[in-house]
Amino acid sequence: MTTVGRILALALITLAGSGCAVAPSPENPWKEIRFGVEADVKPFEYRNAQGELVGLDIELGNALCTELNARCIWVDQPYATNITALQANHFDAIMPMTPTPARRETIDFTDILYPLESRLVARSGSDLLPNPTSLKGKRVGVLAGTSREAFARARWAPQGVTVRSFNLNGELISSLLAGELDATLQNTIEINEALLNTSKGAAFAFAGPTVVDEMLGGGVAIATRKATPDLTAALNKALQRLKDNGKYLAITQPYLAPAAGSPEPAKMVYTPAEGGLPFSQTVQVGKTLYLSGLLGLDKNGKLVRGGIRAETAQALETLRSTLKGKGLGMDRVAKCTVILADIKDFSAMNNVYASYFPADRLPARTTFAAGKLLDDARIEIECLASL
Repeated sequence: MTTVGRILALALITLAGSGCAVAPSPENPWKEIRFGVEADVKPFEYRNAQGELVGLDIELGNALCTELNARCIWVDQPYATNITALQANHFDAIMPMTPTPARRETIDFTDILYPLESRLVARSGSDLLPNPTSLKGKRVGVLAGTSREAFARARWAPQGVTVRSFNLNGELISSLLAGELDATLQNTIEINEALLNTSKGAAFAFAGPTVVDEMLGGGVAIATRKATPDLTAALNKALQRLKDNGKYLAITQPYLAPAAGSPEPAKMVYTPAEGGLPFSQTVQVGKTLYLSGLLGLDKNGKLVRGGIRAETAQALETLRSTLKGKGLGMDRVAKCTVILADIKDFSAMNNVYASYFPADRLPARTTFAAGKLLDDARIEIECLASL
């Protein structure tokens, strides 16, 4: 074979090996993510009347895949065998799973997706409490493969509590309704959806306080193999981006707040700073208005002349104007932080500052010296107001 022939042959072998495909980027080598999930847990993951996979975890997983420019593949299979299936490479991640010390010995976890609480559920008036003394001789149902099963068998069973495991929550609840169980240990959202918020659940209620133990964890995450730290890191980055861009709250809030009985989070309204600067001039959170720090700048963005008195007055005039635009007066200012370049300006600043607020409605205040401020300003004032 000629030299040219050998070069052409090598080129063909290289192209055949690559399949002419674009290599995954170093930041995200995962173009396809297979999630193991048991589609029988409302409102987290289940199938609707049309047979479509829906729920909080499905929406969250799909959003993570979108952030990573990856394709989500959902593998529906029993939760109790998920860890074994993950280790056998049947899928790449479990969505979701509670991180516990025991589980962390064999698998990895992403950051927490959202918090969950575990509580005992029993017939109203039973006076049962989630401790082995109260439950001794009682029958408590748990879901197989969950952190609650591991907890109940380790903490309660040795002290005389009969712990019964079920593969499906529907089977567990049927036993509870039939009187074959005295109580069940569940996460609050799932049992609300499956029983307490239904007509069948009218005779049942949460019994005692939230159960807190390291075996139960404080929330759920995505479980991954220890051999795939790049996937774990990629999912964590995508989760943080969802939180930063507001998509995380839009997905989770409809599921978590109503079921948990929590108040809806305060609405946040942002007013961008002028000139494309990387902060907001104001952020309204519920009935509180946070205002970014103000320098003594005129309408052209230039520092006013006249020293500390003039700069203090100008910063407070800007504050007054900003509040007026929100329909507020200076009497609604609740707290200010005053930053001085030179603490020797304190007395002069104080005289001007006091003239801008009602004598009986002076805001709380913190004052300190910074040594040097932007644009060689002598003062910066940051406040928050109540709506």
